[in-house]
Amino acid sequence: MRAEGLLQRHRPSGRRRRPGYFRVERPDQLWHMDMTRIWVADHGWCYLNAIVDCCTREIPGWALDLRCRRQEAAAVVDAAVAGHEIRPGRLTLGTYNGTAYTSRGLPSHLAGLGVAHRRGGYRDPESQACIESWFSKLKERMVWRSEFETLDEARAAIAAYVETYHHRPHSGLGYRPPKEVRRTWEDAQESEASTKSCGLG
Repeated sequence: MRAEGLLQRHRPSGRRRRPGYFRVERPDQLWHMDMTRIWVADHGWCYLNAIVDCCTREIPGWALDLRCRRQEAAAVVDAAVAGHEIRPGRLTLGTYNGTAYTSRGLPSHLAGLGVAHRRGGYRDPESQACIESWFSKLKERMVWRSEFETLDEARAAIAAYVETYHHRPHSGLGYRPPKEVRRTWEDAQESEASTKSCGLG
């Protein structure tokens, strides 16, 4: 059978190794991105790509689309990077191993933006814990309590949820809202820069 090429190729057992510990020390250092499905009556299952900042727990970008391809994922990343004015070499994007995130096009696209790509382990939701937690709360608090007839209706509901979420206390942030955590960090950076410019540092 080996001579005739009839043996199946050996596949390594086990799942992809965890990416390892990442120490998050500032906003816009590590983002997690993932996708989940949302039912819309006019279209059936639609796909929500979303990104969470692992430091502030903000949602830098999201989009609800009819398809879930590399193009939709890249568009969300582009908008988030532009909106937060991310400089090359400052951000790592963690994703799971879906085809939209592991296709050849997305890693090269991220490299062009100066964004490092960090993939989670197979069947290992803990490696994407921040975004998985956000999705679960989104569904418990809004999606499962709603019936969306149109895509625009679903998008408007998600946008309202995200806006409220940004100003709601978060237990993982010491019961501070994500936007407050961002402002606190930015104020500290401005104070440090001012001190250095005055020659006091």
